[in-house]
Amino acid sequence: MQFFNIPALLPQFFPSPLYWLSSGLIWNLLYGSAYLLLFSRLSNIHFKWWYFIIAGFIYSFAISLVGNILVILIMLLIIYYFVVHRQISFNIIGNQFIYANFILLITFGCFGSLITFLYNLLVKVPNYNFVYYVLGNLKIIVSFCVAYGIIIWTKKLFNSYINNVVIPYPVLAWIISILMLTFLLYEFRVNGGGHPNKLSITIAVTLSYGIIALIVIKGFTNYYRQKALATTLKFEVDNLQYYTSHIEEMYDELRRFRHDYKNVLYSLTGSLENNDITEAKNILNRVLVPSEDSITQKTSVLSQLENVQNLDLKSLIYNKAMTALKDNLKLTIEIDEPIKFSNVIEPLDLIRILSNLLDNAIKAAKQSKDRQISISLFIKDNNQWIIVGNSTKTKSLNLQQLSNNHNNLESAHGLGLKNLRMILARYPQVQHELSSKNYWLQQVIVIPSK
Repeated sequence: MQFFNIPALLPQFFPSPLYWLSSGLIWNLLYGSAYLLLFSRLSNIHFKWWYFIIAGFIYSFAISLVGNILVILIMLLIIYYFVVHRQISFNIIGNQFIYANFILLITFGCFGSLITFLYNLLVKVPNYNFVYYVLGNLKIIVSFCVAYGIIIWTKKLFNSYINNVVIPYPVLAWIISILMLTFLLYEFRVNGGGHPNKLSITIAVTLSYGIIALIVIKGFTNYYRQKALATTLKFEVDNLQYYTSHIEEMYDELRRFRHDYKNVLYSLTGSLENNDITEAKNILNRVLVPSEDSITQKTSVLSQLENVQNLDLKSLIYNKAMTALKDNLKLTIEIDEPIKFSNVIEPLDLIRILSNLLDNAIKAAKQSKDRQISISLFIKDNNQWIIVGNSTKTKSLNLQQLSNNHNNLESAHGLGLKNLRMILARYPQVQHELSSKNYWLQQVIVIPSK
């Protein structure tokens, strides 16, 4: 089995210039473009026109089992390094690209074989050159149209598969993708490219591959989605319990404060009757000021969170805010108007995003001199804004290094940023802005209201 077949692109190896134009140029361009278009529809990644020419050239070498695998790998590397510039996880791109390839292989295995069979059935004396060099263009067009419909139909399922299986369980996802690629083994070694004499077997096996693959994807997606929902519910309950317990603690503190306030009045009365002003000041500083500061901090946080109408996010922010205050960080929260986040981002992903931002802001602020954190939520221009800022150890951070997760003093932020972008890659309508200057790092998330 050959790895590549370079001479197949040269005109002298074709029966006529027309066949060379049809099979050597048009077929390869259609074949490579079909894969890119399906992947683009699935991933929302768009390509410049020259990438379709590159894909057509590269896929012309996919004439064997090994050749196909190498072509898929080469295309993945091109997309990862030159199209998305490593801003999206190779894990996500790889599984999306293999799935798009698999769907086209399945449709081509069925409809390509069916078209060849019908041609041989309708034409008394089939022209082998026409079948081999011309009919392939019709087969790839029909197969692509069907595959495109399947991609649209299964896109929501596959996006859920990305969220619940590919990202949290990459090893399992790659095993499933490799098993999908075993269809190439059947196509090239067993079926011999879908010979019409084996039409019923070809269609039966091909459909079985496709149906089993979708069942496996849906099964694992549902299982791990339910598992993730259970984890999320536990997380929300824990945060809500934490939130409730702090409200109870504040009530107890207020009750103690009122009790102390009465006792302080008696003590102050005695001191003032004796004209002991110094003792009166000591009583105020020793008893009232610490209690007032503690109550004021928590009351301020609660009063701001009153405008957050998503209970899970409210309890999450309160939890992180209390963590920041316990670490003696200077915390500023601005939520001046009621805000309820839409379902543009799935609730679980929104929790992950906000938790990621706050966790990394706290870690970075603890290493800085100013030890400051700010949280701001608001609605502007029909968009919902999340702004999280924190003081930094250095005056200005290398944002490129953070994106690439280099090992540096801000490695926590670097890893957090990479994970954040992996989540946001599934929501192209959501904007993410990052800036760093004057010992301050700020991240902005802009979510459309609808």
